Amino acid sequence: MARQRTYAPVKPARSYEGQIERLIQAHGLTIGDANRAREILSTVNYYRLTTYGKHLRRSDDPERFADGVSLDTLYALYQFDMGLRHAILPVLEFFEIQLRAKIAYHLAITYGSLGYTQAENFRGDRQSQGWFKDMHNKFRTEVRRCNDLAFVRHHKDKYGGKFPVWAAVELFSFGMLGQLFAIMRESDQRAVAGEYGMDAARLSALIGAAIDVRNICAHYNRLYNQAIEDQPQLGAEQKVYESDRVFPTILALRAVAGRERIWQEMKQSVKRLCAEFPQADLSLCGFPENWEDVL
Repeated sequence: MARQRTYAPVKPARSYEGQIERLIQAHGLTIGDANRAREILSTVNYYRLTTYGKHLRRSDDPERFADGVSLDTLYALYQFDMGLRHAILPVLEFFEIQLRAKIAYHLAITYGSLGYTQAENFRGDRQSQGWFKDMHNKFRTEVRRCNDLAFVRHHKDKYGGKFPVWAAVELFSFGMLGQLFAIMRESDQRAVAGEYGMDAARLSALIGAAIDVRNICAHYNRLYNQAIEDQPQLGAEQKVYESDRVFPTILALRAVAGRERIWQEMKQSVKRLCAEFPQADLSLCGFPENWEDVL
């Protein structure tokens, strides 16, 4: 008989006062004004806030923060992170919307308005065909979920629920769009990637990285000092900037948005954030010292 696994008990709930006491006594965090601390903790969850200080712990005692680290330090890093997400999102939005347009146009011209619903127009291997079915199941779920949208009702009432590809992609999440590109035939992938002046493998990697970063931003997760699983392919002259952080994705997005106003606005926003929150260390996000010149 297998031994039953035992688990640690879930930590008890703590009042704001109890949280403040624990931050001081157990973690060595500097807190000068209890009222200010209570205001911060009522704005940002204790659990979320303390993750911003992982790199500020003592090497000899990881449970405790280094001398001089305060709750205001962690809150400043949280505010910087929120600003960084907001700065990057418009660039990600531009890429996602543009990619939808390019993929929809190519599939429509090549296979017709409903060609995206026919499995034979995509890769024939088992995995791709499985993804094809999964993508269309997700699409049908989105149609039901978005029934209140005017264009969804229009296509149901007038066309019996059939959506041409240029309308269908407007219900695709970024993840579904990436899935659609992944199952496209190589010739179709090359055609879309050529619109960006890159090969299919590089565009595929950029899509994956952009989806990861977009999901972090959209769900308000931590981007600061955070490893990003999917990374883009950088050119030979950019290899020095490779890392597992967000900067390589931002750099790769220059190829698709670098001439747009939103690109310059993003750079200016990051510059302002650095001035407003000197506690933040951009190198923890993969940024080189000369990041403005690089971007």
